[in-house]
Amino acid sequence: MPQQEKEKTAASAPAKGIAIPCMPELLKDDHCDVFHFKRILTYPVSFNFRDQRLNLTAEVILHFRFRRCTLGLTLGDPIYSTTLLPGEKVKLATTDRRSRFTFDSESKLSYRSEQIAEEQYYMTAFQHYMADGANSQSGKVSESNSSDWNFHGDAHGSVGLGLFGGSADASTNANGSHNSSSVLDYLHEQRSHAQASATQAVGETHKAHSLSVGEVSSRTHIEGESEDHFEASSREFSNPNRCHAISFIFYRLHKKQRVEYELEAIERRIKDPVAPVRRPFTPAVAKTAIAFVPQDVAATQKKVVTDAELLSATSGANQAPALLRLNAAFPSPSGAESAGLPISPDIRKAAMDAVDKELQNQGIFDQRRQVSPDLQKQIRFEATFSLPTAGVIVKGFMDECDICEPLAKERMQLENDLLRKQIDLLEKSQEYRCCPPAPAQNPS
Repeated sequence: MPQQEKEKTAASAPAKGIAIPCMPELLKDDHCDVFHFKRILTYPVSFNFRDQRLNLTAEVILHFRFRRCTLGLTLGDPIYSTTLLPGEKVKLATTDRRSRFTFDSESKLSYRSEQIAEEQYYMTAFQHYMADGANSQSGKVSESNSSDWNFHGDAHGSVGLGLFGGSADASTNANGSHNSSSVLDYLHEQRSHAQASATQAVGETHKAHSLSVGEVSSRTHIEGESEDHFEASSREFSNPNRCHAISFIFYRLHKKQRVEYELEAIERRIKDPVAPVRRPFTPAVAKTAIAFVPQDVAATQKKVVTDAELLSATSGANQAPALLRLNAAFPSPSGAESAGLPISPDIRKAAMDAVDKELQNQGIFDQRRQVSPDLQKQIRFEATFSLPTAGVIVKGFMDECDICEPLAKERMQLENDLLRKQIDLLEKSQEYRCCPPAPAQNPS
């Protein structure tokens, strides 16, 4: 009996679970992007080990960090202004280089599609400039310009750097051999190059995201009607006044940005020809200047061109030489090297101590074998700037001068006075009150 009561109680009790709120809690983000990259310098080192003079090759790896954060919205420069006379009406169209307008004449549907954000374009442009500097320092010079950049917001990035060339790799070997003095010079040169790249990326982002506003109208010609711009216009402005002109000023909304560049750490390691450290190689994805728009390729279309056909037809590039270069860049160890023994830990430690001592004497390292705070302060830089957005804010004002005759203005004033008196009479009239008066009570 008690067991049956427990089962009834359990069955009647409501099932408890996790309640899903109607409005989920939103966490405030700092809206920051971080880009880590490193530069590898060849560092020959000569040291004494057990009464012997040994010569080895070390690698000094410089770790940098570039950070971009969005601070907030700011008011940009005016991009368009128009003045409408009394009773005038105008349609405006907005065009830019980062959105695509599509209109279907059969279904009478139109829409706009955005492709890439300004912040991501800026970071991609910065990586592009840094990669150009890294390639020139490593002896691999590749020419490219901003006209090769596209606005595809896919996982392959948004900068075309050619077929297996000029990839924005985060790890780059610098050309030549270095010592403690040249390492310090390289750090200062890298700082100047990063600062210049950050500045140039701002200018390229502004040019790529230019915005224009203009008046549009529907025109008719012999072949038919062309209403592309008319359909693209999404806003209509008019002046309802009869005596005053109205002016509208369009301001571009910008995002305030802050970037930080700093030297995080300096890593050292000894190169061993028997046991090389092979870094992964990520070739650049081949991207052509021609791309399909998904909504323009129907599912019923008989012929669909593949990426391989498009690549061979447009550029005629062959990936075989690139693959040969890829295999040549990472050769297999020879029989003599594979039969040898790796460098002993004692020799590695002695070579590492010699490298650290030279870096300490140059002021790059402190006594704890860490990056000197003074050097980090010299290499670090901050900058603030604004990036454009797709937002536009419109401000309108009425002109103080009027074009109405004095008698017309007097007539409008009399009409307003008449309307005001009618309102006063309606308020005093008993029959227009919301509640009837209370009935008089009989004293008997």
